[in-house]
Formats: sequence, C-alpha cells, structure tokens
Amino acid sequence: MISTKDMYDSLRPKRTKRNIIITASVIAVIVLIILYNIFKDSGPEFTYTTVKGEKGNVASLVSATGKISATNEVLIGSQVSGTISAVFVEENDNVKKGDVLAIINPDTINQTIARYEAQLNSAKASLNSSKVQYNNKLINYNRLSEVYKVTGGKSPSKTELDNAQMELSTAKADVQVKEASIKEVETNLNSAKIDLKNSIITSPIDGVVLTRSIDAGQTVAASFSTPELFVIAENLEKMKLVVNVSEADVGKVKENQKVKFTVDTFPDDTFTSTIYRVNKGATESDDSIVSYETTIYIDNKDLKLRSGMSATADIETDSAQNVMLIPVSALFFQPLSLSLTDAEKRPAMLRGPPSHRMKAPKEVQTDISSKNATIYVLVNGLPEARHIVTGVSDGKNIQVISGLSETDEVITSMKRRQ
Repeated sequence: MISTKDMYDSLRPKRTKRNIIITASVIAVIVLIILYNIFKDSGPEFTYTTVKGEKGNVASLVSATGKISATNEVLIGSQVSGTISAVFVEENDNVKKGDVLAIINPDTINQTIARYEAQLNSAKASLNSSKVQYNNKLINYNRLSEVYKVTGGKSPSKTELDNAQMELSTAKADVQVKEASIKEVETNLNSAKIDLKNSIITSPIDGVVLTRSIDAGQTVAASFSTPELFVIAENLEKMKLVVNVSEADVGKVKENQKVKFTVDTFPDDTFTSTIYRVNKGATESDDSIVSYETTIYIDNKDLKLRSGMSATADIETDSAQNVMLIPVSALFFQPLSLSLTDAEKRPAMLRGPPSHRMKAPKEVQTDISSKNATIYVLVNGLPEARHIVTGVSDGKNIQVISGLSETDEVITSMKRRQ
C-alpha cells in the first residue's frame, strides 16, 4: 500500500544538480538581455563624418561674364540720306581698304551740285558787274578830286566831291558783298560734292564683313543720327573678351592674371588667356549693380570663336601647389547642442557612464575670407576644437598653412545615433 509521503514524493521529484544549473543559466540570460536593453543607449550619442588633410593644388577664382568681339570692329554708316541703289558685299566677305560696299542713289545730290554751280556762275557775273561799277566810280572820283585841287576848291563843289566819294564807297562794298556771296556758293557746292563722294560707301580697313544691315532699295535717313549699315572686323584671329567684374571682387583682379573661360557653343572646351586691362571707371547697370570692365585678349587663329559669343570666365587671383587641403565645409561645422536624451531621462542608477555624454562647445564664428579659423577634429570619439591658419581657397577646398597634421581626422558633419 502506497503511503501519503510516497505519493507526494512522486508528484514533486527532487531537484537534481543539473536542473539547478539549467534554471540558473536561463535566468542569467534573461538578466543580461534586460541589462543590455537598459544600457544600450548609454554609448556614444552621435556619429561623425571625418576626412584627413590631403596634399594637392588649389586656386582662388573670380567668376565673371561678358561677350567676345573683334579687337577692332568698325561701324560703317552714312552721312547722307537717300535710297540704296546697290550693295556689293555679303556677310563674311573679305574686303580691302577702299572697296565699294554700297552706293546711295546720287540723283538728288547731282541736282544740288548743278544748282550750286549755276548760282556760282551767276554770282561771278554779278561780281564782274559790280567791279565795273566800282572802277567807273573810282575814275569819276579821281577826276573830280584832281579838278578840285587845280581850281583851289572852286570846282567842283565840296558837295559834289563828297557825293562822288560816297558812291565809290558804296560800289566797293557791293563788290565785297558779291565776293562773299561767291564764297558761300562755293562752300555749298563743295559740301554737295562731299555728299556725292559719301554716297559711295567704302571700307576704311582690310577686314571681314560681320553684319550687313541694308538692302538695295532701302532708304537711309541720316538727318538725326548716323545709321549703322555695316560692321567690319579688322582681324578675327585676334579677339577680345570684355567681362564685368563685381565691385566685391575687383580688388583681387590684376593685369597678367591667368584666365580660363568657356562659351555656350563649345561647353566642353576651355580657353585660356591673361588679363590685359582692368578699368578704373565703374559701370553701373539699371538695377544699380556696380562692376568694372576687364579686357582679355584671345588668340583665335583657328577662327573657332566668333564675335558676339557669351563667355563665362574664371580669373585665377591666387594659387598654391602641393599644400594640405581640407573641405571648406569643415570650417562651417558646429557640433550639435545636446538636449536630454532618453538615457538621461532614466533614473540615475540606470544611466550609462557619464564619459560618453559630450558637453556642447562654445559657438565659433567662421569666416572663409579670414586667415584664422576653427575646425573640429575627432579625438577619443569626441569633437575637439582646433585653431588653424588657412590660405588659398577655391570654394570647395581650402589650404591649411598651420595647426593641423595629416593624421588628424577633421569632422565635416555629425548626426544623432538612431
């Protein structure tokens, strides 16, 4: 017969040493998992992106835009009005000095010349008549004067002698008026002949016709302003680029500095030259933007560049070779200010080690144009301020003159760990 004690022992078997070890292990794993979840957020709160200084070349650039033109472009107009009777050149034609480009119908000018010639002949005839009258008056006055002297003033009378002298003076004045009239007509005639000469439009230089703004039958009105009929470039193998440098940058731009520029027509090609001249006088646009015209001469022997092309130029104002470079973004990096994290909100006994909690450094003002700057390097997992002296910058990288070693890890950005 089974006793009560035997029944109890069968329902609750004795714990063996093996069962105790298994139970303890399971409890230990559970405790470790709980502790990991508690302290996993107590590690470093931020992750950092860093770079190391690298050797390289850097150049400081000033950008400006402008247009290409021939070194000597001549605008040819007309000083006389009239109808274009013939045009002898087209755009891109080569011309020599003195070549006829166009002719203005000379009929009206010829009529004017004929009228002035007739007036001149009439004025000369009138002058001859006045000279005859003058000579007659002179003879009469001389005769009366002689008789007056011989008779001792008795004959002719003093009045008759005075009248003869007055008539002589009047005849002389008439001759002078006629001579002046002839000079006036001659001047008008010469002016008309000059107009006739100017009705034949010729090239003043050897060159290439860039533009032609007229056609046969078109009327030219030169009454108020000289119309532009042709533009001729003297030499397309030598071009010039005039760019507008802003007043903020003009202090850094000087003669003989290197220039690289591109044009929209050939976006993959880079052309090089040097600064020839920086204007002292300013140019002010309609929106009150002040700039200074800067001239750059260009070799164009292959005739690739054309007058009127828009260009974007990069002027090299300073450069440095084989120097330590870091990204400009490092100068503007500022460590994030810390707020209470989830770990810090826990009871003190459950917070992570305080060595992982970074204090926010004082804010540092950074100016890329200044030679002194402050950057941050990663030391023992935390940002550390480092004062450096900078040099040349191209807007992307900047030269470090002192204050940084090649092994330093420069921080460019940071983010809170998820």
